[in-house]
Amino acid sequence: MDATGVGICLALVAIVAGLIGWWIWQRKQVQATETWPATEATVESGGLEVVAASTRARVELPTFAFSYAVAGEYDSGRFSLMPSITDPPPNITSTLVGRKLPVRYNPAHPEIWYLPDELIEGCKVEQKMGPHLIGFYPQD
Repeated sequence: MDATGVGICLALVAIVAGLIGWWIWQRKQVQATETWPATEATVESGGLEVVAASTRARVELPTFAFSYAVAGEYDSGRFSLMPSITDPPPNITSTLVGRKLPVRYNPAHPEIWYLPDELIEGCKVEQKMGPHLIGFYPQD
């Protein structure tokens, strides 16, 4: 193997190691949320939203906004649902509005949240924190 081949192999090893390190870091962030206090969030609105687009593909998912209160102060967040066990029902955006969901929040920074439910209506919850190699969470 020449120097170019060795360089390519080392670059690939570095990329794989970086991805593994990133995944472990993400997983530890999610595990840390298990000690965070929980409260109840209310889904305020929902609709179909483009969460990723390129020249080849466009990903449009049901996306929802929710709010929750901590010590009398309101915070909010957004999440998307991606087909997993089943496709979302056609009326998912209207049926989830008003639903109560558990949300965990960072006690030092209550505006930082995590939805512990991995599935809602058979769909995977896409949010900014999680062990996703490709996250289709809503863009802010």
